Amino acid sequence: MHQLHEDDAFPALAEESRLNMGPTVTVLGLALLMRLLVIWTVVTRYPPQWLFTRGMEMGLLAKSLLAGNGLSSPFGGVTGPTAIVAPVYPLFVAAVFRVFGAYSLASAVIILMAQTIVNLITIWLIMYVARRLFNQAAATLAGFIWACSLPLVWMPTILWETSLSCCLLVGLFAIVLKYRAMSDIGPGQWIAIGGYCGLCALANPALLLSLVGTVLWLAYVTRGTRSYRPLFSLLTFVLVFAPWPIRNALVFHAFVPLRTTVGLELWMGNRDGATGFLDESVFPMFNQQELADYVTRGEVGYSAHKSELAKQYIATHTGEFITLTARRFVRFWSGTGTRNGSLLFALHATSTTLLGLMALGVLARRRCYDLMALFAIPMLLFPIPYVITHAEFRYRLVIDPIMTVLCAYGVVELSRLAVRPRKDSFSEPRLAPAKTPMLRSSW
Repeated sequence: MHQLHEDDAFPALAEESRLNMGPTVTVLGLALLMRLLVIWTVVTRYPPQWLFTRGMEMGLLAKSLLAGNGLSSPFGGVTGPTAIVAPVYPLFVAAVFRVFGAYSLASAVIILMAQTIVNLITIWLIMYVARRLFNQAAATLAGFIWACSLPLVWMPTILWETSLSCCLLVGLFAIVLKYRAMSDIGPGQWIAIGGYCGLCALANPALLLSLVGTVLWLAYVTRGTRSYRPLFSLLTFVLVFAPWPIRNALVFHAFVPLRTTVGLELWMGNRDGATGFLDESVFPMFNQQELADYVTRGEVGYSAHKSELAKQYIATHTGEFITLTARRFVRFWSGTGTRNGSLLFALHATSTTLLGLMALGVLARRRCYDLMALFAIPMLLFPIPYVITHAEFRYRLVIDPIMTVLCAYGVVELSRLAVRPRKDSFSEPRLAPAKTPMLRSSW
C-alpha cells in the first residue's frame, strides 16, 4: 500500500515543524549549558578520578577488556569471566580508555561529554513524543523539566548505562508512535524494531519486559495489518541478542540468558538485617569474606547460592518480605530509594509520579485506553526487579522520560482547568482510536 508522506499530504505540517524548532533549540541549548557547567564543576572541583568512583565495576571491566581478558574480574584482582552487567556500556568505557587512557582526566571528560550528548538526544525524543501525542505546550514543558531538574542535570556523572537506558526506552516510544501512524507496517519496520530492542537489551537487560510489552502493544493496536509480520521483530531480536547468552554458555558452561547478578541482588535485599536499601557492606567488592566465597564458588555458583539463601529467607519470613517490598515500592516511586539521597531526588520523583498518575486519570476520562496502556507498560513492568531487591534512585531515572511526558501533560491540563474550569475542558490527546490508521490528520 502506498504510504503518504506527511509533508506531501499535509503541507501545513512543514510549517508546524519550523515553528516547533524554536522551543526545541531553546530547551536543548539550556540543557547543554547546564550540563557543561556540571562538567566544568567536576573537572575543577573534584579529584581527577572522581567519576570512576561512581561505578567502579565499569572501570575494572574496561581494563579487563583492554588487557584481552574479555568481560572479567568485576571486583578487582583476577577472578575470571563475568556477566554481572551486559556488554554495551563496558565496551564503550573500554573504547574511551584505549584512546584517552585508563582512568585519565581526558577519559573522564570524554565520558561526561558523551553522556551529555545522550541526554540531549533524550530531551529531543521526550519533546517529540509529547508533541506527537499531546501538544507543543506539553512538549516544551517536558523538555524544560529534563533540561533543568538538578538530579537530571547531574545524570551524566553516573558511570553506569543510566543515561543510555533513558534514551533507549523513550526512543522505542518514538519509534512505535511513528510506526503506529502508518497505514501498513511492513516487514522492514518490524525488523528494525526487533534489532533496536536487541541492542537495548544488550545495553540493559532490565529493559526487556518493557521492550516486549511495548512491541506487543504496537502489534495489538495495529492488528489490522498482517498478523505474522511481528514475528520478523522477534526473529531479529533473537539474532541480535543471541551472541550474549551464547558467550555466557561458552565461558560459564551454564545457561545465563541475561545477567548473573540476579541471585546476589535478591539476597542483598532479602536477608537478616535487610532494610530495603542497597547495603554495599556485603558486596564482594567491599567485603573480603564475600569476595573469597565468590572466588571459591565461581560467579554462577556464587549467584545460585545467594539465590537459594534469599528464597529460604523469603519462605520463612514472608511478612518481612512483603513489608520490604512495599517499602521499596514506595521508595522507587518517591525517589527515596538511595540511602542518604538528596531531597531533590524525592522532590523530582514524587512530583513527576503524582502528576503522571493524574495525567493517566485524564487519559482515562478521555477514554484513551490504548494510550494509557502504552504508558502503563513500563510503569508496571520496569520496577519489578527493583521492588524485590533494592530501589536506588538511578533505577527510577530510566523511566523518568516517560513519566516526564505524562507529568507535562498533567500540568498543561491543570492549567487548562484553572483557566476554564468546565467539565469538558480537558484537551484531546492526538492518538487515534485503536482501529483507525493513525495519520497525523486524524490527531
